[in-house]
Amino acid sequence: MQVPAKEIGVYLVEDSPIMVKLLEELFRTEAIRVVGHATGARTAVLEIDALRPDVVIIDLALEQGTGFDVLRGTAPRRAGGRPALIMLSNYASPPYREAARQLGADYFLDKNSEIIQLFPLLESIAKETRKRNGSHR
Repeated sequence: MQVPAKEIGVYLVEDSPIMVKLLEELFRTEAIRVVGHATGARTAVLEIDALRPDVVIIDLALEQGTGFDVLRGTAPRRAGGRPALIMLSNYASPPYREAARQLGADYFLDKNSEIIQLFPLLESIAKETRKRNGSHR
């Protein structure tokens, strides 16, 4: 799915309706468009392949499967480092971070203490996406 050059497309893999609603509300004020959402790993992998977002934000604990399953299904098929894969989870101890890194996560943020870093990170990714797409707005 192509989004306007000034926006980036984000796919959410999150089973908490409250968190999904919060992220969607926050993103409305930014140049970020949520292009899809799944609560389980299998659906997420299929939709990520079909929608081709710029960024995927992945929770570790899901209704079906885990964020690690999403990484296993998505990371090997990425082209040019996209989509960027961001783990956003309450399970942020070093073993989880290392496992996510080994499975292809580009970033890992703790929902409790690092979520504030999400917007600057998405802004940086958006700038890179605009450069790649030839738009420098």
